[in-house]
Amino acid sequence: MHKLVIVVTGLLLFAATGPALHAADQAPAPAPVGTWSLSNRIPGEGVQLSLSYRKGSSRSEWSSTQPLSDLQGLTASQLHAMHTAVAFSLRRDAGSFACEGTLTLGAGRGQFRFTPDPSYAAKLAALGYESIGEDVHPLMMLAWRDVSVAYASNVKKAGLRVAETADLVRLLDHGVDLDFIRALGAAGYAGLTADDVTNFRDHGIDGDYLRGLKASGASDWSVDEIVKLHDHGVDPDYVARIRSAGYGELTVDQIIRLHDHGVD
Repeated sequence: MHKLVIVVTGLLLFAATGPALHAADQAPAPAPVGTWSLSNRIPGEGVQLSLSYRKGSSRSEWSSTQPLSDLQGLTASQLHAMHTAVAFSLRRDAGSFACEGTLTLGAGRGQFRFTPDPSYAAKLAALGYESIGEDVHPLMMLAWRDVSVAYASNVKKAGLRVAETADLVRLLDHGVDLDFIRALGAAGYAGLTADDVTNFRDHGIDGDYLRGLKASGASDWSVDEIVKLHDHGVDPDYVARIRSAGYGELTVDQIIRLHDHGVD
């Protein structure tokens, strides 16, 4: 799983200023140009790739450990060279980053140019997500996070109530993969929001825990109540024992109180 580090300063203002022009009179927007840096001084076969982009007084930076195979055109021999010029690309569904520069003993830097995929926004819209339009900057942000069409589609198929690409970004930034989402649905928790899923993920609540709660007869508790129960160390077996003892109407807070006082 890639580790994402996002740093954003200032505000990125994507709206054009001045009078609106007819599409036929508008020149194509220039591809965004930023800088990249790379380091191979980490264990394993991956490289630490960072991309930085400035727009006015604002700066965005993304950093991730990438497998060498994802950086098309970059070879292991170049990484270990004393000094060499390089040109490689990182391709995502939302677009591609074409990078040029130099490497010296596994570390280097240079410039990148982002080219959006012309069909990506339409594919997400067809899945029911909000219209992105043709503005290249939000597309670049989605490419940075590697928000794929397959991921967006499977999130919908899993029954999550998401409609914004920001929801997809939030899920990925919290390390939520499709297996985790499917496990929640298999446990009987459909119709969750991105906030619900990330809440479960951040608190270590998985499909097994939720399946156990369902089996205990607790099927109407909110996400916040389940998180509170889990954070107090109350497992599904404890809930099942309490309910089988004739205390099926107890609230989450009452169950937690019994657990905290050692009642078993």
